[in-house]
Amino acid sequence: MMDEQPIDIALGLPGPLPGGENVLWHGKPEARALARYLFRWPLIAAYFGIFALLPVLTTAQAGASVAQIALSPLLLLPFAMPVAVGVMVSVWLLARTSTYVITDKRVILQVGVAFTRTINIPLTLIADVSERERAYGVDLALTLRKPNKIAWLAVWPHARSAHLSDPKPMMRGLPPESPAAKILVDAVMRAAPGIRHAPSRERTAAIAIDAATSPAPQHV
Repeated sequence: MMDEQPIDIALGLPGPLPGGENVLWHGKPEARALARYLFRWPLIAAYFGIFALLPVLTTAQAGASVAQIALSPLLLLPFAMPVAVGVMVSVWLLARTSTYVITDKRVILQVGVAFTRTINIPLTLIADVSERERAYGVDLALTLRKPNKIAWLAVWPHARSAHLSDPKPMMRGLPPESPAAKILVDAVMRAAPGIRHAPSRERTAAIAIDAATSPAPQHV
């Protein structure tokens, strides 16, 4: 049980947290949010729904019976089922193997299905926290203070898809009621004292940080 062992071991982190560093929040992505917003399950279903009309039209034009017309979309099952199973398995694995941790020093992304990797982002490197609220989940995107960068492939799919040249690590698919955004903004503010910021639920909660040089993000 998590209450019976140190939090870093319970969360599966590769090593104990340094003395004086405390976990403020931890969580995992919601499978339903990943299916809907990362894997675009509604679009996949709509795609196959449209293609299901083709055998219906073909059999109708051929003068088939009503039963044959009604059953004709089943011809797509050999193509649709592998896709559906592949998406569902991918969603399950991603939700199961991903852990997000916010401490009073950094953000930790413990991710990877085949090979686990740990991405450490010091709070002093975070220049902006963008929160996107949707019906089934919340995404938190982190903009790093220039000139710091992290490889897009090192964090994908835990990164904004359209930002290849300027990757933005993400905590994807958090529960809609998750307090992670407020906790992270407060932690960043404490890590960069003197910076004024009024957090907003987003759309974007911008944090202007002009701190001294810090260690670059790491992934192992």
